Amino acid sequence: MPLNRATLIRISTIDRCLQNHYRRWTINDLIDACTDALAEFEGRSNPVSRRTFQNDLALMRSDRLGYNAPIVVRDNKYYEYEDPDFSITHLPLNDEGLDALNRALDILRQLQGFPQLASSIDTISKLNEQISRQTGSTVPAMDMECVPGYRGARFIGSIYDAVRKQQTIVIEYQSFKARHSEALVVYPYLLKEYRNRWFLIAEKARNKAPQVNIFALDRIHSVKTDKEHPFKKCVDFDPLHFFDDTIGVTRQISDKARRVVLKVDRQQAPYVESKPFHNSQKVEQRFRDGSIQLSLRVVINNELERLILGYGGHIEVIAPPEFRDMVAKSVHKAASQYKK
Repeated sequence: MPLNRATLIRISTIDRCLQNHYRRWTINDLIDACTDALAEFEGRSNPVSRRTFQNDLALMRSDRLGYNAPIVVRDNKYYEYEDPDFSITHLPLNDEGLDALNRALDILRQLQGFPQLASSIDTISKLNEQISRQTGSTVPAMDMECVPGYRGARFIGSIYDAVRKQQTIVIEYQSFKARHSEALVVYPYLLKEYRNRWFLIAEKARNKAPQVNIFALDRIHSVKTDKEHPFKKCVDFDPLHFFDDTIGVTRQISDKARRVVLKVDRQQAPYVESKPFHNSQKVEQRFRDGSIQLSLRVVINNELERLILGYGGHIEVIAPPEFRDMVAKSVHKAASQYKK
């Protein structure tokens, strides 16, 4: 069983529960605690199964990570540590445990900006400190992209709570085009990250027709709960699939996916094949010179155009004609800057 992020969260949650001697823990209590902890990370509740929970207990009781946790069941019902002072954060780990935790911690470190994760991060930090002491090194093995000092990060926690609890909020927002900020009452539907920027997908309270608005978190000045306007759910917005056919975040409810055909030269073809632009990408034709023709089924937006323009002369838009013209105009405009 791989020690992924979810496993680490469940194990740390079980350990934290069993250290609480002021409560007796049944299997259902522990499963509920694990489910709640994962919900804080994932934004939606996916119940932890009994089989998954039993696998976690077996892992904690085993020597695989060096825990050998003395978990016992009292009265055939209540789970507890036989040694009341036991905790997985107090133990030395074996080599396999160190490697597994290091991999998981490298990923979890990127999520420490979420205030909702404070209790789990406390346990994780102790494990991290323990690993550093045992290995004698704090050199990371993974470098994930992040934006130091990103202004929108301070609002992630409060907006995340509002989305989960379906609470209307008031945001003070100033777009790049506006001279001044304005207070907007919105119904928050989803937080989305794209290229190290966070966006709030919401609906303005005064919209006459179903329409979602995209707000960049780094353009928000303040966030507060609004109790005067009851939360309104948009029936036409599905947070699970709204962006399935979209590259980036720019789209509206009424936007439809289009068939986009691209020709990629031999130099960039291997890279585009190994890292597809979208999961709908299909190679339709291979040419003798090594170039390829591929198709996507996506919403045509600014992010798609910028992605293609980023490849310069290595990619040509074949269809649809209006999108080809759009990209051509951008290319001609860019080329004119170098003719002076």
